[in-house]
Amino acid sequence: MDEGYLIVETHTERPGLVCIRKAKSQPKIPEQGAIPGPRIRYIARFNDLSAARMQVHTRLRRALVDVESGLYRSDPAEAVAAADSLALRHLRVYLDPELAGNPSLDRVIARHRWRHGLADRFWRVVGIAAVVLLLLKLLFGF
Repeated sequence: MDEGYLIVETHTERPGLVCIRKAKSQPKIPEQGAIPGPRIRYIARFNDLSAARMQVHTRLRRALVDVESGLYRSDPAEAVAAADSLALRHLRVYLDPELAGNPSLDRVIARHRWRHGLADRFWRVVGIAAVVLLLLKLLFGF
């Protein structure tokens, strides 16, 4: 397991795209004004950074533009929700004030958690059903 920081950022030259990247040390949060260039939207510290990046990629895979640079065609709130709703242990270090004031962000995070929980419950039921069927076959020789 590798500890580190997962960063969601946007760039003024690439509207409609977000970049998901990782860093070993906490990045310095620059002044977020109308300055052209990259704009950090979210930083979180994860105990297992590789797993976190893989799971965020899985949640945003349909919006993938370039895997090498971590570019996704996504709304910043959707990308932040995909990262913040992970069931991995993490600590939110920074959230862009513009997104923090967005009331729909909490709904998007809750929706991501609900979907992930629904998928978990489905596969848990499938696993239990498979074990029950195997036990029935073993006991009654179907």
